[in-house]
Amino acid sequence: MYIHRVALTLLSAMLVVLLAACGGAASNPSPTPTTETPPTRTPRPTAAANPAATAAPTTATEPTAAAGGATERPPVTNTDIDVTALGNVQVEMKIDGLLKTEGQADEPIKLSFLEIWLQNGDRSLTIESDSPDTGVSRIIYLQIGAQAYQYVESGSDRNCLNITGSDMFTGSILTPDSLIGDLQDARLAERGVRVNGFTTDRYTFNLTEQALGYQGQANGEIWVSSNPAVVVRHVGELTGTITGDALDESGAPLPGALSNLRWEYNVTKLTGNTTLTLPEVCEQLQATGADIPLPPNISNQMRMGELISFETTDSAATMATFFQTEMVANGWQAGETSQYGDTYQLTFSKDGRTATVMISTDNNKTSVIILLASS
Repeated sequence: MYIHRVALTLLSAMLVVLLAACGGAASNPSPTPTTETPPTRTPRPTAAANPAATAAPTTATEPTAAAGGATERPPVTNTDIDVTALGNVQVEMKIDGLLKTEGQADEPIKLSFLEIWLQNGDRSLTIESDSPDTGVSRIIYLQIGAQAYQYVESGSDRNCLNITGSDMFTGSILTPDSLIGDLQDARLAERGVRVNGFTTDRYTFNLTEQALGYQGQANGEIWVSSNPAVVVRHVGELTGTITGDALDESGAPLPGALSNLRWEYNVTKLTGNTTLTLPEVCEQLQATGADIPLPPNISNQMRMGELISFETTDSAATMATFFQTEMVANGWQAGETSQYGDTYQLTFSKDGRTATVMISTDNNKTSVIILLASS
């Protein structure tokens, strides 16, 4: 069982959310997997904005009470599973609680993770937190067709990054398994309960652990479907004390207490006509540079604000010829051109806008950066 790892997991996740929302994610668009390295103290988040609503559990008309409430292992307990075979589905995890550190003000923790998988291959992951300094911080990763986007919202700032040739969903969301490990056994409480579009059996659990520098208890309920085999709903509360895991700014250990940590995990079936919608900033990004021609056989393409970049195995001279020809064909007027070896800079203008194309070669790859601006 892994209860004693929860403080490290949570604080690392908070660092991912808050650092990315402050702009750190723009230079590394792939979401950072949760790690278990000892964290330093983080900005204190407060209550997060309400995430998308999850279907409330509803009881079947005539659920069957379990015989004797026997302790047994449910048919499936692992929440870190592939849900793509379930059709259009939403996975949501909400966490809230309080982190207490000796000599410090209490730190409320409230995070939400919302992942949507569609049968057509489109998917999204939304991570939300709240901070007294920046307000709501939200990161949304979207994969729509062949295009991947990262949207970051922090305070009044809104930014979008469009990138191809990269998996922006590396890693996974926090799940109950991240907090208490893979549940080994539970007490069967009720059969035939209808929850989130699935027919499930309901179990209860109560776990206690003592380890070096840690003691704690977790209890809750788990709703499990046998066909398909999936954990549909998982709720619980974790109370414990951890000593020496959190570090201050100098790296010294801080005595700490983690109390009243609650989680709610739901897998919900969605309608067949569900679609993903781009945030407005990402839609504007699509329109920016729509009249900029791009050659075939490119990789690592990225759009952010008024910048477009990509790599290719074609030579710098081939790229220069391509843009000199295709930009004019798209209504751009050629301006100054400069060249030094395999480095080119081309300028173009159109309808009060300018486009500067910079081409260079390094390690047998040609890099192209296009900067757009209003003149």
